Amino acid sequence: METFRNSASVQEIEVKSSTSVKAFLVVIFTAIVVLMIYKLPKELFHFEKFNPNGIFTIAFLAFSMLCLYSWMSLLDNEPEFKISKDGFWVRKTIFPFSSLILIKWTDIKHVEYNVEKGNKGRKTFYLVIWRKENSKTKRINVDNIDEPIKEVLNIIRNYSTIMNYVDRMNVTQ
Repeated sequence: METFRNSASVQEIEVKSSTSVKAFLVVIFTAIVVLMIYKLPKELFHFEKFNPNGIFTIAFLAFSMLCLYSWMSLLDNEPEFKISKDGFWVRKTIFPFSSLILIKWTDIKHVEYNVEKGNKGRKTFYLVIWRKENSKTKRINVDNIDEPIKEVLNIIRNYSTIMNYVDRMNVTQ
């Protein structure tokens, strides 16, 4: 007997960001802000002398915004993307609580599973959605998702052509 999860996963999947990564970022940025408040109480908002105290204020405001962003991301329970029989539901923007927009399967040329090598050999994996009729693409980072990438790729194969960095020649025929 097939479980509900397996039978439902063949048709659609909702992919959320990993909560552990979000929690780690919350801890780091909150700790930095608290340490700055504790260690630099007089230097933070001392506006009579902008230089060099203004540097601390600017750094504090930047880390405070990153802290706020990480808390908002942690509280956001919306999926990063959703794949269904209608198409790809993706986030409109990178901000938390952003709504999902639909890219229909009839508008998708193919989906590419791609990798980028960054600093120190670190690899970042992406899904790139290539649209028909125009040159717009949508990149989705799949490094920190809560679903196995193989399951996501299998569902995409049900509805569209998927390419990857190995069979690039198929893309540029």
